[in-house]
Amino acid sequence: MNTVSNKLPAKSVNILAQRKRRILQDKATVEQKKQNRLKRLKGKKRDFKRAESFITSYLKAEKTANRIKHTVRKSISAKEDAKEKLLLVFRHSGKKIHDETTVKVLNSLRMGNRHDCVLLKNNKENQILLKIVEPFVCFGYPTVGTIRELIFKKGFAFMGGRKIPIQSNKLIEDHLGQHGVICLEDVIHELSSVGEKFDYVVKFLGPFQLGAPRTGWENKVSVSYQRGGEYGNRGKEINALIANCM
Repeated sequence: MNTVSNKLPAKSVNILAQRKRRILQDKATVEQKKQNRLKRLKGKKRDFKRAESFITSYLKAEKTANRIKHTVRKSISAKEDAKEKLLLVFRHSGKKIHDETTVKVLNSLRMGNRHDCVLLKNNKENQILLKIVEPFVCFGYPTVGTIRELIFKKGFAFMGGRKIPIQSNKLIEDHLGQHGVICLEDVIHELSSVGEKFDYVVKFLGPFQLGAPRTGWENKVSVSYQRGGEYGNRGKEINALIANCM
């Protein structure tokens, strides 16, 4: 009598083994993908914002808007200070600004980035604009020495959206010669005296890009200079600050 073997044919055993191996590999692949996805989600910054942050931003923007209205109304009635012809303005703050008007004014003054520094005519229009953005800037009256240091250390010609180092007087003569400005000394004189060609020279140079003070901010940047803080009108003291930021 023939007995029936309990063993499956070798071919069937191989197929089952391969199927089992494939199932295990599929499970391992699925698990690996899951782990990779979790790592990506963990490392990814969420765009989720709490409702309180929107309310805070709105309140800050509203508070700034009210300050600007009051400032402009007060500045228009004020007398123009014409003792000093030139202003040096340094944007020391404003990484995140909630008010759109402040951003527009800073851009119009060519201080779109923090630590930008510009020279402005000390007229009524610029005084009003500075009052609007005062919490974000330090300003005052530069000396000829400060202007000279700025140009030699941080001065670049801005042409076609590119910064070009001023390596010779020929570059100045090629672009400002038609206005009677042919060398660095002419540039310094035109700026410090706020001459007739001041606007052409300022546009040619563009804003100076400085850094934070080497010794750090000694006082609160959110408090005005007149009250023991950092922002606002420093008068002649602006020169010491700029020297510390170059």
